[in-house]
Amino acid sequence: MKKVAVVVCPNIRNFGSVLQSYATQKAVTKLGYDNEYIKYEKTKKTAYKYLIQLLIPSIMEERWSVLKRKVFQRKNSGFISRRNKAFDDFVDRYMVASPKYVGYDELRRAGRKYSMAVLGSDQVWNPINSGSDFYTLNWLSRNTKRVAYAPSFGVSQVPLLLEGSYKRFLTKFDHISVREIRGQKIVRQLTGRKVPVVCDPTLLFRAEEWDDILPEEPVAEGGYIFCYFLGNRREPRDCVLKLAEKTGLPIVMMPYFGEICEYDDQLGARFVDNPDPSHFVSAIKNAAYVCTDSYHGTVFSIIYRKKVLVFRRHSADSGKNTFSRLESLLSIAGMKDRVVNDVWEDRFVTDEIDYDKVTENIDRLREFSWKYLSDSLKK
Repeated sequence: MKKVAVVVCPNIRNFGSVLQSYATQKAVTKLGYDNEYIKYEKTKKTAYKYLIQLLIPSIMEERWSVLKRKVFQRKNSGFISRRNKAFDDFVDRYMVASPKYVGYDELRRAGRKYSMAVLGSDQVWNPINSGSDFYTLNWLSRNTKRVAYAPSFGVSQVPLLLEGSYKRFLTKFDHISVREIRGQKIVRQLTGRKVPVVCDPTLLFRAEEWDDILPEEPVAEGGYIFCYFLGNRREPRDCVLKLAEKTGLPIVMMPYFGEICEYDDQLGARFVDNPDPSHFVSAIKNAAYVCTDSYHGTVFSIIYRKKVLVFRRHSADSGKNTFSRLESLLSIAGMKDRVVNDVWEDRFVTDEIDYDKVTENIDRLREFSWKYLSDSLKK
């Protein structure tokens, strides 16, 4: 019997991308399907596919941000190299890979080997990824079954120039679910299909199941504030300092995974050296407070029932709208009051989160999501 192709992004070395990739494959395996994630390496031959992006300002702005991050990485190549190895070692240890397919032609030939493909979560349908033509699953044979589990667009709308290509690949999917309400609306607008909102793959598993990947030694001991930001705004950092002042707790950080913020060096925080995804989970599990603008930072705070403060990655009046997925998650969980709008309020120390109610809300979504995934793979 042919294997199932799991199409995820463990090669993107940030915590959320790798952890949701791991969780997607673990879920498919738990449901009894022999599978492997597709290990694909692009070549310069496919660079022409990105040309249309030159005409889309929002994508080019994001690519400029990526370029600046790469300059930082080159200047800190030793540190980045060690961290990348830690991520790759985690993926090699916990995930099952296909042979490496180099170039789009080889990928298309390999696509004939699979009877079904499960596209995982994260921002795989973000327009910035459109040029790769990988997460579209266009490289698969026409008769290969396609299941999309909880992908995110990462934007409030698809650029007009890309609407045609999005419509074409979306209509080829046999089953589509999305991770947030905004994505549900986008699919409806482009295809007319009504699709369900399911939980991120990481939320399919409870705390005790995530404990299986924890490192032998905790990242830090005793009470501390774990701070994980992808954005570079100063206002969230100032709130973290206020929280540290109010509680007397030290700050632990894993910086430089998103935009570069030199102000991080002035927080007096302890930086975790060479963290892999298991250290990220450990840091959240053992923290007294979590401060984050990250989707998966919030997800694991909910899983481990943490006192979490959620910040916007971009200011509310910014043209960039990356907060919709967090708004959707917090709304479903019943935790919209945990959003910090750049102004410190003492309630973030004094207020308790009703995690019994939150757990009820997440359990309902979790049960629905498992059923959706199971039924989609069977039908």
